[in-house]
Order: sequence, then structure tokens, then C-alpha cells
Amino acid sequence: MNSQSLFFHRDYLDAVRSGRKTTTVRFRDPVEVGPVSLVFELDEDVTVPGVVTQVTGKTVAQLSEEDARADGFRDLAELQDRLRYHYPRLTPADAVTIVHFRPAP
Repeated sequence: MNSQSLFFHRDYLDAVRSGRKTTTVRFRDPVEVGPVSLVFELDEDVTVPGVVTQVTGKTVAQLSEEDARADGFRDLAELQDRLRYHYPRLTPADAVTIVHFRPAP
């Protein structure tokens, strides 16, 4: 089985390590259930071994407050703001993937 990696902005490292961030919303970034390297892009990348436990599809318009909190944000508005930052051309009709993960023990 090929190993997979999920790349994260450096801002999310503490939220993942503390368990505040247990999902990530991805656009056109295929991910499968199973082992994963959680890679945080720093001056020297930090890699945390993890496991993808579930992958769910939704449109941007279907994202909920619950999705936002699981992703480590205060509310849906903050999640949507960050999605526009990472994916400037994203529209409400676009399909996204909610990747549920946890750091490996």
C-alpha cells in the first residue's frame, strides 16, 4: 500500500497535536482511509504519524457549524474564510472532502 501524506499550514500544528482539529476540508486532494503522514510546512517540516478514519463528501454550501468546530475553527464563517484563503476560486457548489483523522498513538 502506498503511503499518503496530508500537508498542513504551520498554523494548524498545535490544534492537531492538542486534538482541537480532527478534520480537514480538502478540495481536489484525494485521500483514503488508512495510515497517513501529517506534514506541517515549517522551516523544517514537522511530520506527525496519523490515521485517516473517515472521508466524507459535501459541497461547500453543505458545510455546517459542526464541520467547522471539528476542523478547529470557532464557527462556519471562520472555516469558509480559511477555505477562501487556501482555495481562492472555491464556490458554494464545489465538492469538497472532509477528512477525519487522528494522530497515531
